[in-house]
Amino acid sequence: MAGYLFTFSSEDDMRRCIHERSYSTLMSPRWSTAAASTLGDYVTMRPGDSVYFFSKRKVYGIGKIVELGDGRCVTENFPGATSKRAVCWDEVSDKAIRKATGANGKIYRWIIAFDPDPCFFEKGIDMDDLLSSNPPAFRSLRVFWKRSFIKLDDEENAAFKTALLRANLEELNDRRGEVIGSCNRDALVRGNEPNIQSLLASSRNADGSLTDEMLLEVGLLHQLRVENRATSFIFGKWNYLTHQVNASPFKPIDYMDRIDVFGYRYIEDYEPIIERYLVIELKRDSSGPEDIPQVMKYVDWVCKEYAHNDYSLIQAFLVAHSFEENSLYADGMRRDYTAGYRPAETRTWQKLALVTYSVNPRGLIEFSRFEKTGS
Repeated sequence: MAGYLFTFSSEDDMRRCIHERSYSTLMSPRWSTAAASTLGDYVTMRPGDSVYFFSKRKVYGIGKIVELGDGRCVTENFPGATSKRAVCWDEVSDKAIRKATGANGKIYRWIIAFDPDPCFFEKGIDMDDLLSSNPPAFRSLRVFWKRSFIKLDDEENAAFKTALLRANLEELNDRRGEVIGSCNRDALVRGNEPNIQSLLASSRNADGSLTDEMLLEVGLLHQLRVENRATSFIFGKWNYLTHQVNASPFKPIDYMDRIDVFGYRYIEDYEPIIERYLVIELKRDSSGPEDIPQVMKYVDWVCKEYAHNDYSLIQAFLVAHSFEENSLYADGMRRDYTAGYRPAETRTWQKLALVTYSVNPRGLIEFSRFEKTGS
């Protein structure tokens, strides 16, 4: 399973979150690209994903996200939390599940609930000790900067869990299954699921494109997450999905390249062995052949960092509202590589697909393969 690390400015806030067994990100009452990006993180959450807590250099755990009905695990804090309108807290506070606002007038838009797994340990792990426990496993943690939480893939999640369990072996058996605090679970179950289609419908241009590229990420992630049939026909089905994944050697965080959508799926019946990695680059408007080097750079990065130099494990897509009608797309869309040793074999990778999108008036994104000309 995946994992999430939530950060808190004070240990009191962290312990309050653990006691209430629910989490919500403090956000501006005005809609922004940051709000859309956070929503993109929420829509990929699944019941059973692990949760960890970070405050004052230490990481604590362990919990797991719980289902709130029909396979979902995220609830709006108040009706309309997923709309783009600015929120007047006085108008919605009486309908909100979590009543309090945070510092500087910030609000809670979406909520998840979690249970102990196996328990919430009193002893945390210093960040340096955690990073030293299994250095190759930590990818997201090393670029954790100016974010309320981050998503961890299976390998990184296992490293978090291993370090915390080993640090708390004496406490483990004494506190296994211990119940701490309570959560207003019934209110969360009755709450509204984030209405992604309504959000996209309100952000649709007359030609079917979207006003914000981050909303294209959100919509695509949501449709992949719920396994919309038409979307899965184009992109396939994936067990792990995330977005804005760093894809460059370590450098100042603000200058890092990021993959718009990244994921992987397991070999059926052999989890967690990975069958294929997913790379998607998104363009809100039109795209030309000049965008090919960018997505291929991400393919090369995933091949080196995740796929152990085996291009055959990667499927890539370039998604745009429209593409130029010419034959230049064939240039740069392939990789020749060597596989095996005895004997070595030269192979060609050509698994970059071009896909157009259009948002219909109901807010559903419709995808189609763009057939390039030329060889």
